[in-house]
Amino acid sequence: MDDKKKQNDRAHEQLERLSAIGQISAGIAHEIRNPLTSVKGFLQLLQKEHDSRYWEIINSELEQAISTVQNLLAVSKPEKNDENWSSVNLCEILENTLSLFDHEMYRVKVEKRFYNTASMVLGKRNQLKRAIFNLLKNAFEAIEGEGTITVEHFRSDNKVCFRIRDTGKGIPKDKLSMLGTPFFSTKTDTGTGLGLSQVYSTFYEHKATINVESLEHQGTEFTIQIPMIDRFLEDKMQMELTIDNTMSVGEFFDANRQLFNRQLEIEAQNSFEIVDSLKFVTTQDLLDHANQILSLIHDGMTQEIIQLAQERGMVWAKSDVPIMMKMEWFYALRKVIWLFLRQYHLHAGISPEEVFDLSERINDALDNFIIQFNVVFTKYREEVIKSKQAIIDELTVPLIPIFNQIAVLPLIGTLDEPRMSRVEEKLLEEIEKRNIQKIFIDMSGAALLNADIFLKVIRIIEGTNLLGCQAVVTGISAKLAKIILDLNDSIKDKLVVQSTLQQALLKESLCSDGLIPTDSQSKGQPNPAG
Repeated sequence: MDDKKKQNDRAHEQLERLSAIGQISAGIAHEIRNPLTSVKGFLQLLQKEHDSRYWEIINSELEQAISTVQNLLAVSKPEKNDENWSSVNLCEILENTLSLFDHEMYRVKVEKRFYNTASMVLGKRNQLKRAIFNLLKNAFEAIEGEGTITVEHFRSDNKVCFRIRDTGKGIPKDKLSMLGTPFFSTKTDTGTGLGLSQVYSTFYEHKATINVESLEHQGTEFTIQIPMIDRFLEDKMQMELTIDNTMSVGEFFDANRQLFNRQLEIEAQNSFEIVDSLKFVTTQDLLDHANQILSLIHDGMTQEIIQLAQERGMVWAKSDVPIMMKMEWFYALRKVIWLFLRQYHLHAGISPEEVFDLSERINDALDNFIIQFNVVFTKYREEVIKSKQAIIDELTVPLIPIFNQIAVLPLIGTLDEPRMSRVEEKLLEEIEKRNIQKIFIDMSGAALLNADIFLKVIRIIEGTNLLGCQAVVTGISAKLAKIILDLNDSIKDKLVVQSTLQQALLKESLCSDGLIPTDSQSKGQPNPAG
């Protein structure tokens, strides 16, 4: 316990020192940057009028001075950027940042020991990327010639830790306490000391602890420990909570609604981003729904909870958002509610019996909401699937009446057993209903799988014949002809074939106009040409 207190005291002292130096440095940097920028502008004008071999050197040195001042401002007076806190995977950042140093791998061996790779922290992603980049950059630069850098990632209790160890020149023991101070650097030529200042200020903002061990001519080891996301949330909550022991649980949640919404956005970040990108509902809509559920739970309005669940289930079912996204949101909502209930229990002084009763009531209400939501969601989606299947079934048998009780059935696409069974059922019903006397089954657009499927076509032809309807097959391809040739003669004898649907319809039209005899007429009368 004493060690932890000493560690916290050292971190606090370092933070205060950085803050004090930072305020002074920021003022100085601001005063220097403006004149330097003006000088740069005038030099560019002079360069156009006067040619000199020294311009390149002057501009290079000036750019370096402006860059140093900019870095100093960024470190000593961090930008109040709009970067949000979000779930961050440090292992992923380490892996990606290491890839930026591929050009150094020919001389420096990198050993990676990554464990607990799914552990998350709450942080500002870009700031953390920059800090890790600076640490790795220092490690590579510390190694003159060949050497080794070991990068570790692991979990220790409720913290995510990573360690960067190099076999470089090391840092003198008396200089270790100066690390992180602006302008202090162990690099004799190019160092400004601003890189480590950014590292320290970033990790302290993330409630991290930084431990440095170094031996001259042997190397340096940085160990960073950042609270895991749940622990970080609890620490932040304890500082920001509004609570006293006279509050009811409903009053407690109302008083901390803004904080509750913020934690829910963090926990359900993925759901919020996906739903928001689909323009289905907004982030604010989801937050409003969460607070509406909470209010109904606290008021014990069971029927209203069921009604709201059914309403939301219907709305979500009509969207393209998968149900897993909503389940993820429910999981996050339950988690944040329990996080706040824990704080309420710790600060409101309620008895264990009251805690159990309260948790049981809230759990039952949430379970009831989720069940009702799922029932309506699933039922609606099943009805949609059935209606779409009905449309598909209708399109599967696109019977087209032509004239004089004659119709066309174009079979298009892949033919499989389920589809052929639907074709048979629907076609025979339509033939009977419409009293079709002749049907042209066009195969030009069909993709047959095998001979067994064509036997299904023969079965359909037999069914139409039983209903007194003549079936004529058109559009037989060379591939289909080969399949038919392998069938026995009795099956082939059942086929009445014409080459193309267009020719068959033209012939049928001429027959109906009496310009040429029908098949039956030509069989019963002598050929005039004879």
